[in-house]
Amino acid sequence: MRSHQWSVQFAGISIEELRTAARSEMLQHALRYSGAYRDVDSPIDGAPIVMAGHQPSLFHPGVWFKNFALDHVAGISSSRRATAINLVIDNDVTAGSSVRVPRVNADTNEVSTTVVPFDTAGTRVPYEQNRIRDRSVFESFGARLKTAIAPIVPNPLVEQLWNHAKAAVNRCENASCSLAQARHALEATIGLRTLELPLSVLCRSEFFAAFALAVMNDLPRFREIHNRSLLQYRMEHRIRSNAHPVPELGVKDEWVEAPLWIYSDESPYRRPAWVRRTGGGLEISDLAGRSVHLSKPDHRTAAGELASYNGPNWKLRPRALLTTMYARMILSDLFIHGIGGAKYDQLGDQIANLFFAITPPEIMVVSATVLLPTRCLTSVDSSVEELKRQWRDSEFAPERFVDQVALSKGLLSRKRDLLASIPEPGNRKTWHDELTKLNRELSLELADLRASLAAQLVTARQVATGDAILRSREFSFCLFELEQIVASFRSMLRE
Repeated sequence: MRSHQWSVQFAGISIEELRTAARSEMLQHALRYSGAYRDVDSPIDGAPIVMAGHQPSLFHPGVWFKNFALDHVAGISSSRRATAINLVIDNDVTAGSSVRVPRVNADTNEVSTTVVPFDTAGTRVPYEQNRIRDRSVFESFGARLKTAIAPIVPNPLVEQLWNHAKAAVNRCENASCSLAQARHALEATIGLRTLELPLSVLCRSEFFAAFALAVMNDLPRFREIHNRSLLQYRMEHRIRSNAHPVPELGVKDEWVEAPLWIYSDESPYRRPAWVRRTGGGLEISDLAGRSVHLSKPDHRTAAGELASYNGPNWKLRPRALLTTMYARMILSDLFIHGIGGAKYDQLGDQIANLFFAITPPEIMVVSATVLLPTRCLTSVDSSVEELKRQWRDSEFAPERFVDQVALSKGLLSRKRDLLASIPEPGNRKTWHDELTKLNRELSLELADLRASLAAQLVTARQVATGDAILRSREFSFCLFELEQIVASFRSMLRE
């Protein structure tokens, strides 16, 4: 870890002091939080911390693989087991309240998709605000999903998962919290020895407040570095969108936009945090009626003051780039990203390097793909191509089917003669017209065969389309058989 080379101050607190205190508090919270619903191991004093994070959703297996990699890396990282912590990123906006499921038509064998909801549709609020709207829909989800996927996967792991989810909902009454706790409880039965903690819990601490203040106290410079690095990133990656990977930070009169969100229980929709200097103080606002004022923002007491405002009426949360900066610089010794997060953090590293004058810690990147059961994809694809070739031949080379259909000998003989005496270029029109006429007449004699080929091609294309649906890596992990997906992950980690 490179932190011993850094000389950064966070609202009057040194980097080493902040790392030591923030990590100690995080471990206490993670033990208490995770221990409320599963058995946990107390971390070894001074052990390295390996961390990953994701939104509390029913994500695809590639995301779930990070949790297995997290546990695996913690077990091999040193002579003593490292502490593995998964951050539940519950300040992101919910992505929906249903799961996409493939289904097979019993009569036609066609594959399509449908959706199975785990709650009634709601508005796009942060996950930590995602209270369950229909308890009956939530509790019946496991049985409904199992029925929907049964023709393809007879024993999906959703059955085990949802027993944990129905227990979790009694603790938190929040759909996203219940999903995360259910998955983590299921991981305990598999043998994963990780801790978990929602990001929202970390954001209540004075240590996160100190980190945020380091940015807000020098916000004009941070904004300039952020926007300059963002424009460079877009140019290098040929990105034209003004919203990708993140929007630029703005200015409104004396207000400067910070890489933070503000929301509350009463108004659970994320609004940008804006900051302005007022004399020697600092005002932080969503410009919609919610503001706090710090009289001495540079003093080390300011972190505790800012943290004290956190509650139902004031929730200050980091945006994605600041989240991973805090996790990597302060909370962990190694952070595990998926491919998407790793690309995103190239921008974060550039900003951290320029703003904090540090070389950001390295990351580990993992990725996995596990697919639902499909037919033999190679034979399906080759079948379509072979049938297409035969269809073309039945029109332009019908003589190739002479062993299947009794074609007119006179027509075949005339075509052989034509092909044996091809005219010079420029004199081929009459020859070509006669060849086309012969092919058409021979093709008519293959009418029954061509009808059969057409029907076979339709079926083969349906099969190929169905397999293309099943080949998607985006289906939720809860659709898979537990033994299959765990065996796949364990095999990948051994390679």
